[in-house]
Amino acid sequence: MKKIYLFGLLILAIVGSLVGFGFNEDGDYGTKYLSQKESSGTVNAADSDEEQNNVTETNELESQLREQQLAEAAKIAPAKEVPVLTYHHIVAEDDLRDRHYKEDGSLVNSVVILEEFKKQMKWLHEHEYLTLTLDEFQQYIEGQIPLPKNSVLLTFDDGHKNNYIEAYPVMKQYGFTAVQFLITSLIDDETVPYTSEYNQYLSVEEIEETSDVFEFASHTNTFHNSEEDGTAYLISKTLPEIQEDVLASITIIGNTNALAYPYGAYDDETMEALEAIGVDMAFTVQGGNVQPGDDMLQIHRNSVRPHHSIDDFEEIVSVR
Repeated sequence: MKKIYLFGLLILAIVGSLVGFGFNEDGDYGTKYLSQKESSGTVNAADSDEEQNNVTETNELESQLREQQLAEAAKIAPAKEVPVLTYHHIVAEDDLRDRHYKEDGSLVNSVVILEEFKKQMKWLHEHEYLTLTLDEFQQYIEGQIPLPKNSVLLTFDDGHKNNYIEAYPVMKQYGFTAVQFLITSLIDDETVPYTSEYNQYLSVEEIEETSDVFEFASHTNTFHNSEEDGTAYLISKTLPEIQEDVLASITIIGNTNALAYPYGAYDDETMEALEAIGVDMAFTVQGGNVQPGDDMLQIHRNSVRPHHSIDDFEEIVSVR
């Protein structure tokens, strides 16, 4: 969970005040001997560099403190394995439409009602669960760090707009983090009003706004698709085609080394293609928890379904 530490804030406040006033060694304003145009550009550049350095130092401090907290908690009660949870749509009950239901009247498996999601996040909070980052999760699998009991990695597939509307505020309330696996070709350039009448996807603006809760990884660029016979593209396409599509998605997202397989479909050639382009972690839809030493290109996840009660949820997330 993200914490802002007093020490970091104090440093930022002191340095920020000095830079903001722009005093030089003689006690004069630093812009005194510059033309207005030169002054603006030089001071702004200096401020920007100083601010970036301060942010970097603060992030490093927070990262170190987080590592210490994880290590100390793991000494008391270490995790033998870690569950990974998967969500798709989070929809308020009033926003449910015919398309959210199957022919038998039950909700489609990819929908979780908002009120149930709130109960699940509250349960995690009350039972003192720690939500992990991808980097922490990777280090755990590689055996580089221990994790405390009650650690969990939360993931969302596809990048649906309802995750921003419904899930994001709930998670932010509890200080939780999660991974959004984005279908990057579906990212909207413009932010549009929310509707549940049809599928909507995150906009660039919404992605930026939610980066305090979500980190972003690949769900391919255009390969969340299948052939006419139902074969998923990550199986039917050639190795170079797979690499080109996944690299396109990574370029759009930025710094990520993780992917979730669309439909959970992959084979040996898929894994070979991903490994060759630097994808370290690939997530399946196969149930089960994760332990150190597991195959990082075949990571298990536990899907949360609309029919799961809070008791079911406890069973899914709890490690005995």
